Amino acid sequence: MKIIRSLEQLHTFTEPCVIALGTFDGLHLGHKDVIGSAKEYASQHGEKLAVFTFSNHPLSLIKPELVPVALLTQEQKHACFEAMGVDLLLDIPFDEALANLAPEEFLQKLSILNFSCLVVGENFSFGKKGAGNIQTLTAFTQEHNCKLIVRPLVSDNQTVISSTAIRHLIAAGEVAKARYMLGRAYTLSGTVVYGNQRGNKIGFPTANLALEAAKIAVPKGGVYAVKVYFDGKCYEGMGNIGKNPTFGDVEEARLEVNIFDFDGNLYGKEITVAFCERIRGEVKFTSVDELVEQIKKDKEVVLNCLRNC
Repeated sequence: MKIIRSLEQLHTFTEPCVIALGTFDGLHLGHKDVIGSAKEYASQHGEKLAVFTFSNHPLSLIKPELVPVALLTQEQKHACFEAMGVDLLLDIPFDEALANLAPEEFLQKLSILNFSCLVVGENFSFGKKGAGNIQTLTAFTQEHNCKLIVRPLVSDNQTVISSTAIRHLIAAGEVAKARYMLGRAYTLSGTVVYGNQRGNKIGFPTANLALEAAKIAVPKGGVYAVKVYFDGKCYEGMGNIGKNPTFGDVEEARLEVNIFDFDGNLYGKEITVAFCERIRGEVKFTSVDELVEQIKKDKEVVLNCLRNC
């Protein structure tokens, strides 16, 4: 996948292409529908698949205080694009120069690329103050004898699938619903750090991730059925997000994962935790024995959940 990071570099890609345009900040089912439609058209016409998006959220320039928490790191986002078969990623910084381009000026710059078709969602807007819309694109594509495909918003029969809706679900711990809207499990990645070694003593050793280092949304505190990926392998497990209220000696919330059927040293290694379902909230137990008994029950519930994840 070729990546272009500025409008000034557009001339470096000369092959015929189809361009999907959007913020694509969550790469959820709605975003995948737009990109998938572009991919289908490109395949049918023997052209390359291009995606135009931003390397930063537009609100970071317009109203920084309103920038929503990310659903993907840049690394994850690029990996998803590549897995979707994108040939050219236009990952352009949303800066003052771009924000002040009139819709017609933006399209003129984009025309440096040899595209035959543009694909957008029906709510797509662009150009200075979002003045460009579907009508603007329709007039442009008709004038330049190219095709415009406008995809309807995707819903789950009740709610339009959006990054905002997914953020609310993750904040509420409803990761199973978020998984449906994303078309994949929501994940957190990080380096395993040393904890209090308490899990080893009670028979449930854990790999710990410091959540203050997380660059994306963190699910609501509680116990989750999870899958853990590292070294090219997938393991099942149960994770806990919180501060260990039973012991009361943890200041910052962290993610602790008990990985089933694994016995090894993960300290300093990068792992990815995929959240399948939240099974309960955090509880302060009256004794360690009570905690252990609950963890054993949790494991049975988690194993059942994982059969469907």
